[in-house]
Amino acid sequence: MAIDVNNKDLLNEKLAGLHADTAPNFGRMTAQHMLEHLSATVLFSNGKLKAKLYIPEEKAESMKQYLVYTDNEFPMGIKAPMLNDELPPLRFPDLETVKERLILELERFKLFFDENPDAKTMHPTLGELTYDEWKIVHDKHFAHHFKQFGL
Repeated sequence: MAIDVNNKDLLNEKLAGLHADTAPNFGRMTAQHMLEHLSATVLFSNGKLKAKLYIPEEKAESMKQYLVYTDNEFPMGIKAPMLNDELPPLRFPDLETVKERLILELERFKLFFDENPDAKTMHPTLGELTYDEWKIVHDKHFAHHFKQFGL
């Protein structure tokens, strides 16, 4: 399944099929946890949230080559090293609010790089990424989690 995070109509169509009680096909996240997780990743990319690299640079570069520069999808069961086994507290009051914020932060992602075309921002496990690299990561990351919830 291909996702284009710059295609607002497609995203809104997919998000319309996600409800607070939508059960995941895999993993432990609730629908709201999943959208808040995607939103946090977008905040890293648009410069609003500063990330640090959680793994050695050599491993990050290897992971970046595997994920960004191939047709490989996000592997099933992949776990971000900065997350523990407990689901984090929810940051937003409800799913609809997160949907709106996610679309807003994606617009800010595009605007940030339109205004700063040479910028690189830190991904916690892939290292510094350009706009084009982030775009690939977001498209694949969204596809992975949309598959998780059958969207």
